Amino acid sequence: MRITAARFVGAAALPGTEPPPGPPEIAVAGRSNVGKSSLLNAVLGHRGLARTSSTPGRTRQLNFFLVNERFHLVDLPGYGYAAGPESERQAWGPLVETYLRSRPTLRGCVVLVDLRRGLEREEIELLAFLAEIGCPAALVATKTDKLGRGAAATALRKLEGTAGGAVPVVGISARTGAGRDRFWDVVAPWLDAAPPGRQKGGGA
Repeated sequence: MRITAARFVGAAALPGTEPPPGPPEIAVAGRSNVGKSSLLNAVLGHRGLARTSSTPGRTRQLNFFLVNERFHLVDLPGYGYAAGPESERQAWGPLVETYLRSRPTLRGCVVLVDLRRGLEREEIELLAFLAEIGCPAALVATKTDKLGRGAAATALRKLEGTAGGAVPVVGISARTGAGRDRFWDVVAPWLDAAPPGRQKGGGA
């Protein structure tokens, strides 16, 4: 996919305060220290669009970016280590869960994982939750450039084996851009798909 334009269009810190539903949306989720903002800037080809920080966990809201005047990428608050008061961290769960369960324009969710760490409990739980509510998902391994080529290939194969074919796996480097085209090959078809029939009851 060729990205010709991308801009920030709104944010939500509380459930129900999101911008009105419009174009289809792809959510991006991951640990606070997985390099989510850097990846967003890389796949959109706009350095500095999503703000990066030396302190993980600064994203405390849903951030909406309009891409090619056609769809939204939605940056979800990071999980795991995060800066801020405990009360704020506890509020992020309902914010994200409500969005994933009930947003009518959501077409899929990208789950980021540090290739050097592999899948951990939070990623496994999130992928299971997305499967439970019927939301398409993809697993994107970041920081592939932090490993040698052979080590990165081995780690990706291991990640694919752990995922067990349940979701597509993509390796990407925000620094070099390697894997960017594969990222769009996986997620772009979601934009033309019918809205998934997500379940809205229960908890994560």
